[in-house]
Amino acid sequence: MVLFSVVMPVYNKVATLSASLECLYHQTFRDFEVIAVDDGSTDGSLELLRRHALAGRLRLFQRDTPGPGGYAARNHGAEQASGQWLVFFDADDLLLFDHLSRFADAIASHSGIELFVNAYQKMENHQRLPRFEGLPEGVLSRRQALDAFASCDFIHMNGACLRRERFLAMGGFPERRYRRGGDVYFWLKVLCELEALHYDDTVTSLWLLEHSGITRNKSNLAHVHPGVDLLVEYERCLPRVERRLLWSAVNRKVLSWAVEKKQLGHSVRPDLRALRLGGMSLRHWLHAATLLVPQPYYDRLRGWVK
Repeated sequence: MVLFSVVMPVYNKVATLSASLECLYHQTFRDFEVIAVDDGSTDGSLELLRRHALAGRLRLFQRDTPGPGGYAARNHGAEQASGQWLVFFDADDLLLFDHLSRFADAIASHSGIELFVNAYQKMENHQRLPRFEGLPEGVLSRRQALDAFASCDFIHMNGACLRRERFLAMGGFPERRYRRGGDVYFWLKVLCELEALHYDDTVTSLWLLEHSGITRNKSNLAHVHPGVDLLVEYERCLPRVERRLLWSAVNRKVLSWAVEKKQLGHSVRPDLRALRLGGMSLRHWLHAATLLVPQPYYDRLRGWVK
């Protein structure tokens, strides 16, 4: 049994797949396996994965029908994994050489923790973008983690490491429910379930925005953010302070989606109705107010709020 199973869903990523695999093979920590799940690729990705599988560099599994967001492929990979810990990695992003070694060191020092998070950074046009800083390193309580998520998406798919047994017990990613946002739904669910996590502020993964087809496809914004469903499931299970922090975290995501919808000229009233007033910050109120402004004046007010 290996320590880590790195699960990589692949759907038509032949242009980036080789680079992503190479950064996995160059990890300084070696006790891991690569689980590649092809999700019905038609661009040559499957043939490339087959060559790597024949060379013994990865284990390959196939699905016939692409699943929205890659959630079903990740779940399938997790079910087939032999590692104690799951690390998820997108086939169009990059990992730095110490990604797994930093997880391994943190796991060795904190045996009771089930979720470990390394910092990530967005990249666009070969430039690293500014990132949110200021989160405390080390073990964070659920309250601290929810408070952090109310300010920023400090957990990214590529930057998380979760005990496999916990992942399977929670049912994995919501593969049949959402086209986008299911990852945020899942990580918030994990935060509600766990008492604590470990956070490392060292950047070990790079999210290449120019390849983010799921995020750029605005048709995936048809409904309110999946975090609203999570509130129905978990808000009554949390103490009052943590419940308000969860409200605030979900409000931030709901408003973020609503901003994208407004820019497309779509109705945002369902999003505004979904907000939890008890979790509204001043910034949330300002964003909500601008969303009610008629479209011709919206862009000017958005610039002022920023």
